[in-house]
Amino acid sequence: MIDTKVPQEMLQDGAYMSIAATTAGIIGFLKGKNIPLKEFITYLGKSFEDSFSDLKDEPVGKVMQHLLMLQILPMGVKVISTKSTKNTAEAVLTSLPPKDVLEKFGTTPRELLRGFGVTAKEFESMYDTFTPAMEAIGLNLMHSSKGGHEFLTLARGHKK
Repeated sequence: MIDTKVPQEMLQDGAYMSIAATTAGIIGFLKGKNIPLKEFITYLGKSFEDSFSDLKDEPVGKVMQHLLMLQILPMGVKVISTKSTKNTAEAVLTSLPPKDVLEKFGTTPRELLRGFGVTAKEFESMYDTFTPAMEAIGLNLMHSSKGGHEFLTLARGHKK
């Protein structure tokens, strides 16, 4: 008989690994078919547009919290720091794909991405999927990567 009692942490790590591999696989497939990644990101982002409508008039920090907890943290990143003011919210995260998780499965982010023919910059462009939803509620989402960290900023009344 196969033991199906799996520790919660192992299930969670497996889910993070699956999300990372599936995301890299989709990006690699699109590249291989010469389908612009931006088209897919725009399509996916438009499907999220209404998902934040209940947060339209909420404080920017609350919107960031929602974005992190329900959309970004489930991809396997960890929050390093957050801060918010009346019109902005910032989060510093570990980069995608999640290095510590991938290493548990005997690979690294570089190896995973290389296996699908994907660059780190292409992988990180997945953050752009949240741009239409943020714009629909009057916020701008900006992101950048540096030194193994991802920097996310939500701003009200600021242009990219």
